[in-house]
Amino acid sequence: MLTNFMPAQLSTIILNTFSAVTCPPVVFKLLPTASEIAPEEVQKEPYIFLHSSEREQLQKYRLPKRRSEYITGRICAKTATSNHLQYTLCTPPPMNQIEINNSEYGHPIITFHPDVSLPVPEISISHSKEYGAAIAAQYRCGIDIQSQEKSLIKVREKYCTEQEEHILLKVIPKGNELLRLSLLWSAKEAIQKSFSTKTGMPTFLGIHLQAGQRKDDNNVLFSFSLPPEQNRRNQKNVTVAAGIFMNYAIAVFVLEENS
Repeated sequence: MLTNFMPAQLSTIILNTFSAVTCPPVVFKLLPTASEIAPEEVQKEPYIFLHSSEREQLQKYRLPKRRSEYITGRICAKTATSNHLQYTLCTPPPMNQIEINNSEYGHPIITFHPDVSLPVPEISISHSKEYGAAIAAQYRCGIDIQSQEKSLIKVREKYCTEQEEHILLKVIPKGNELLRLSLLWSAKEAIQKSFSTKTGMPTFLGIHLQAGQRKDDNNVLFSFSLPPEQNRRNQKNVTVAAGIFMNYAIAVFVLEENS
């Protein structure tokens, strides 16, 4: 039984903010994998959770960390999908009958096997350092988990303006610079993930932090403005829920409810 490390307080904020999210996101520690899957291992965890095509894809990755990220991200997303279906009173298929591929625009999509008549949720997957994360929702969504790395400070001009730094400091006065920047990066990354290249993906500097509401010591709701080409209903601002988990930032965004 895998442990979901998703912070309870942030989960509650996400569920209260986005009606399209029916169950908490899933955060698992990266799972170790062997360099090769022996035939007798196929029916054992964690490989038993994979569809045959996913096992084939896993075998193509040679780096151990990339293999761990791939399998953990898939299992996170399948767990989130199963939880979502159960909440909507649907019986989810076994995990090895849930196949996750990337669409032609890069975002992950689900196929159920056999082709059963189940509502197919939107999903998003992320991983950083020792953890993988995923979310399932009724509408296009984005999740990001980001370790608090010092490199975020070195490249901040690529995603954080001076005005945004002032807003961050006002909203999160007790946190250090790295904590604030990791939350901003994760929030903008979650927004980006909800868009495909077909609709146009906003740049980090094209997503502008307008305000924030601190919910408690670890969690915040950010308000962003989007470029006109992404703001499909001309809504003034969109909302991202973000929080701190150990030395990581986690953020969630749902597109349709915000556009």
